[in-house]
Amino acid sequence: MSIPHHPRIAPQHPAPATGDVRRRMMAARGTHLDTDQIGLIELDGQPVEYVMRRSLRRTRAMLSLSDRGLVLAVPMRMSARAIETFLQHSHPWLRRHFPRWRDNARPHLELTTLQRVLWQGASLPIDVGAAAAPSVRPEDGRIGVRVPDPADPGAVRAALRAWVQSAALPHFEERARHFAPMVGVDAPPIRLTNARTLWGSCTPAGLVRVNWRLMQGPAHLVDYVVVHELAHLVEANHSARFWAVVERGYREHREARRELTEWQRRLAAL
Repeated sequence: MSIPHHPRIAPQHPAPATGDVRRRMMAARGTHLDTDQIGLIELDGQPVEYVMRRSLRRTRAMLSLSDRGLVLAVPMRMSARAIETFLQHSHPWLRRHFPRWRDNARPHLELTTLQRVLWQGASLPIDVGAAAAPSVRPEDGRIGVRVPDPADPGAVRAALRAWVQSAALPHFEERARHFAPMVGVDAPPIRLTNARTLWGSCTPAGLVRVNWRLMQGPAHLVDYVVVHELAHLVEANHSARFWAVVERGYREHREARRELTEWQRRLAAL
């Protein structure tokens, strides 16, 4: 399951684009189905680059924030003037969401200098020391990592990954048992997935996989992904019926989807 960000942008009177911004946006007219167009929008005097994708299946424009940055998806035949107007209407949404996404997109896992790691939504300092066997343990607001060679970043990284994974599976299983009655299913088998942008999946046989990296983020994001995958046991699609099932287990799913997109780069660092 890859969870996109689908903002709804309230219309307002567009502000005029500068000549350079206008030229960059007009260049989008030649975009092909298999080509991403790089564009520029001016936000409060600062240029913000975006990637534009055209699609024959799309019927309306949509902005999202992903690991690629700001992405504009538009219908194949949408005119450059209409695209420009849509982007100008998007300014209120960008002012609300872009600064937080930009801050979250900065690397927070500083394993090269062995400084900090994410754990359940908090960026915690790493305390690296020597020991005969690798081990990881939270201690007084820090993460204690013990490896045979403390100067080896690869060993520290491997120890941290193994520790997060060992904590992830029992936690995901417990959350699945908690939410299954709300969704209306039996708690399924849970396995871990190692993908960097796929947060969960559900097989036709009823096996649910959840990305262990979610343990680095806030606990409510785990709950949302677990409910999302449990709902696929009822509806194997993303129809209105599917989202109604999700709502039974997690009412704030829209907010969680947006927040998960903002956390994506940080969670994928380990």
